[in-house]
Amino acid sequence: MTMSMRGLLTAATLLAVLLAGTGDAFAQKTKTKGETTPPVTQQDNSLDPNDPDDLEQILDEGDDAYFADRPDYAYAFEMYSLAASVSDPYAMNRLGLMYDRGEHVAQDFGEAFDWYLKAAETGLPAAQSNVGSMYNAGDGVRQNYAEALKWFRLAADNGYGYAMYALGDLYLAGNGVAKDAEEATAWFQKASDAGDANGHWSLSLRYLYGDGIGKDTQRAAELAYLALTNGLQVALDEFGDIRNADTSPNYRRAIQEMLKRDGFYTGAIDGSFGPATQRALEAAFNTAQ
Repeated sequence: MTMSMRGLLTAATLLAVLLAGTGDAFAQKTKTKGETTPPVTQQDNSLDPNDPDDLEQILDEGDDAYFADRPDYAYAFEMYSLAASVSDPYAMNRLGLMYDRGEHVAQDFGEAFDWYLKAAETGLPAAQSNVGSMYNAGDGVRQNYAEALKWFRLAADNGYGYAMYALGDLYLAGNGVAKDAEEATAWFQKASDAGDANGHWSLSLRYLYGDGIGKDTQRAAELAYLALTNGLQVALDEFGDIRNADTSPNYRRAIQEMLKRDGFYTGAIDGSFGPATQRALEAAFNTAQ
């Protein structure tokens, strides 16, 4: 995994319910696939994190272990800790994530917050977004929407798409700011433009229900399908319950047309999300990298 990729890493029931907005960076429901590199099991004790070349190797070994098909979280934690000893922001954020998820270590939101904050204070956008998420959820720190807003804005100003989505979520719910569907939609648009799957999905709902923007079921379907093919678990889950949601038949038919266009579906374009359509949705979801 390259250093450029590191800078981008960090985290509902029915479709209609999502109008209230949910989500946080450390619990993003975006599917990821493991790398094929086998986990590393023995540390090279000659590596010096103060040496830039060695630091790069330390981070690579940590990532190879963490993202392997059979992750070696213990070794990843060891490597990230070594890099964090020289205040590497990416490594500090990764340690925060491991404490957040309870990977190799006991889940500890307080410890996660401390590591996220250290990384965020260096200016790392992913960590800034994670700090915002912790304040937003009240995990590891007292819930504080004003602080969440501040950190999400910092991350968004640094181009971090998820933070743009999270700001939209705050405006949609009226948490820490005056409730404003139009402002929420503007942030979801920015997140979608930045390629964030949560942004695609939330913007699709605004178009679907005409909330904060004019209703457009075709555009709603296009964005929802984009979220699905970008591996957003929420999209797959909600499509599974679509029969129970108040959605336009035109919207459902448009989804089927895109599934057919891309070779996932061969049935009738009837707006009925039966077993064949559900299998097609899962196939489309599984194309995400």
